[in-house]
Amino acid sequence: MEASVKQQASELIKGAQSILLVGHKNPDGDALGSLLALKIVLEKMGKKTDCVTSDAPNKIFNFLPRISEIGRKIEVSDDFIISVDTSSVEIEKIGYKKEDSGKKLVNIVITPRGKGRFSAENISFPQAKPKYDLIISVDTPNIERLGEIAPSLDIFYEIPLINIDHHPSNEKFGKINLVELVATSTSEILVSLFESLSKDNQIIDADVATCLLTGLIYDTSSFQNVNTTPKSLTIAAQLVAAGARQQEIVKNLYKTKSMETLKLWGLVLTKVSEDKENKFLYSSVSREDLEKTGADESALSGVIDELLKSATEVDFALLLSERQGYVHGSLRSIAKGVNVARIAESFGGGGHEVAAAFRVNGTLKDNQQTILEKIAKMQKGNGAEKVGNEPLAKEVKSDENTVAEKSEEMVSPTVEDVETGTKGAEQAEEPEKTEQEQVKEVVFEKSVLEAKVEEVSESETANENELISDAQRVADAILTEPQINSEEPIESKEDDSKEDRDASGRVITKW
Repeated sequence: MEASVKQQASELIKGAQSILLVGHKNPDGDALGSLLALKIVLEKMGKKTDCVTSDAPNKIFNFLPRISEIGRKIEVSDDFIISVDTSSVEIEKIGYKKEDSGKKLVNIVITPRGKGRFSAENISFPQAKPKYDLIISVDTPNIERLGEIAPSLDIFYEIPLINIDHHPSNEKFGKINLVELVATSTSEILVSLFESLSKDNQIIDADVATCLLTGLIYDTSSFQNVNTTPKSLTIAAQLVAAGARQQEIVKNLYKTKSMETLKLWGLVLTKVSEDKENKFLYSSVSREDLEKTGADESALSGVIDELLKSATEVDFALLLSERQGYVHGSLRSIAKGVNVARIAESFGGGGHEVAAAFRVNGTLKDNQQTILEKIAKMQKGNGAEKVGNEPLAKEVKSDENTVAEKSEEMVSPTVEDVETGTKGAEQAEEPEKTEQEQVKEVVFEKSVLEAKVEEVSESETANENELISDAQRVADAILTEPQINSEEPIESKEDDSKEDRDASGRVITKW
């Protein structure tokens, strides 16, 4: 029987000796937690490891164990090796001479010892061995997301790569692709991978558990996002039991803010507006706001989550922040079934159903009103894509992680280009579906949801009600005020239609 993807990944890791660990640029809590947890576990197994991201981690993650060991550059061996066979002739000395004859030649001079002589048969040019025999990429949907380290990654095509991720847009660029779309984070995936790597219960110690719980908390916004699952809460409880320093995580991620950051957040919250007709909340940050408060762009990472706390009966929240030469849009879904990635895609961005982002060239002043009008049009269902009620299993084409900052590298058209169709015309509305087609779609969506429930369950025999009840108690133990959304299963009608024909032979459908 063919081994599962997880088993294949485990075997490849067990056979490797020197492993390179890489994560996406502007690394967030999930990427950093995954990298460091992997580093600690692999070194426990006797492996040599290097961790690399193209950008330095945000200082709020300085509490993570061994965070200082994450480098900025991949060490690749570019040595050209000349081998000399000395079995019959020994070497007296080796030197070189520069020959400036227009070609700028360097002659390597090998002087034999005694009366022996070297010939071309004694010389060979073996390929330099790579420093690593395995690469593991975490939380990264494609090679481009690795940022500045990507150009040096020709070794990606020479060395086996394990791609571990949870994003729908993952391009499956590894030899082994451990991509689980139902997982809330990459850290969640690693828990079961570590269990398959070692039967030792101590493989996940307090430091590893802290790293993994950081990823879980960060990508679920402290278990407040609608993508939070019973499985993620159960895993969180396991990590706390293993020694994860939950209070330390919460303190550093949510309770330690500079005065400049607090001023910026306060300013953003005073500018919050609600489009009641189209059911979304929005605010904005200009370059002047950053200068006025003394905050930098890194302070924006938590603002969108603060907006969620201000939300009432709306579908999603939007934060527009002015950067150098463009406007960055961060989106977070609040209501179940609302796919904010559809909005981001319309501006050339992308992401998850519950968290997405985009960028538009130009200033906030020139673009804000156009962006809001386009989104309002989509909410009314008059645009190419109506937001909301998207199938939960539908994949997103463009790449975006759960944090808005992760899409800063996306190149997208201006709003004017999008509206005029110069960089991609909007699709025409689909024709109205018949009642029978609508019923078939409901049945299909129900089957998708049932399949997801089966994947989330730890055991086929687990009682779903007991699992959700346990998860609720876990949330109460981990958070002071958990916000867990529940969703009733979708009901679908069975097709009881019968065919009759009228006098002219036309089919009459009865329900």
